[in-house]
Amino acid sequence: MKLPPAEHQAVMWEVRLREGDVGVSVLDEFDHWRTAQEVNEQAWNALQQRLSRMGGSHARDASAMAHALRTPATERRRVLRSAFALLVVGCGTWGIREGLHGMSLDADWRSAVGERGEGQLADGTPLAFDANSRIYLSGSAASPRLDLKQGQVLVKSWPQRDDLLSVATDHGTVSTEGATFNVGRLHQRSMVSVSAGSALLRTHGGPPVLVSAGETFYFDHKGVQQAEMSFAAASAWTRGVCVADRMPLAELLEIFGRYRKGLLRVSGRAAAMQISGVFRLEDVERALMQVVDILPVRVKRYGSYLTVLSAA
Repeated sequence: MKLPPAEHQAVMWEVRLREGDVGVSVLDEFDHWRTAQEVNEQAWNALQQRLSRMGGSHARDASAMAHALRTPATERRRVLRSAFALLVVGCGTWGIREGLHGMSLDADWRSAVGERGEGQLADGTPLAFDANSRIYLSGSAASPRLDLKQGQVLVKSWPQRDDLLSVATDHGTVSTEGATFNVGRLHQRSMVSVSAGSALLRTHGGPPVLVSAGETFYFDHKGVQQAEMSFAAASAWTRGVCVADRMPLAELLEIFGRYRKGLLRVSGRAAAMQISGVFRLEDVERALMQVVDILPVRVKRYGSYLTVLSAA
């Protein structure tokens, strides 16, 4: 089935605004489209309501999601396909399989916006993962691999594993035989911090780096950089806190977005502004006001769903 023009445009805007940093011209273009005709505003709001229900606020969707999180991975994927089908009814241009994987609804572990989660591997190794995280499991029971597509994961690995346990992001892979460590997928880079034991960080094309207890590293496609951040600060999300140390504003807003429904975006040169501070993730609106107090930025809201920070 072909989408009506306004609904199709709403979907395209959703995808475009989720791609990352957006400039003032793009935001002005979006605002002009949204307010040009009432049918556009209605289509946009209807799409956001469907997306919100996928987060579990609608009773039927919530039941499906809750059941899915309690079932094995194969069964969970089947249930999530059914839940996802509720969203794409009438959206014939979105293939269910592509949409399912694109939104990571078939992940082995996933958490909703504002809700942290826990799990464990086949050998009993416990995991904790941040809000709005997506993790795929591969490898074997003895040597598991966690593909972190979104969010953060803290692995409390048992000591002296017979095989390696690995956590991979788009920027590299962290492997260990028995470390307790935190891996985060951030805006344009990843991070690893080790509490006990040691882990080996391998990036794409770079030499391996040994990460010892008490060390934290950022890594991306350009290389590896050691950070002056303790494990307690790097894993503060487990206590509902974000500790920023000269963090790019775009990265901080990505973290805030795990705890707040709707899109948070930063425009223009404000994206690269660095910020330091401690922010409570349970109250992102107050945290945004902290940002405004610290940096020369202003907040503009486009309806109830899109919030943009730009240089003042």
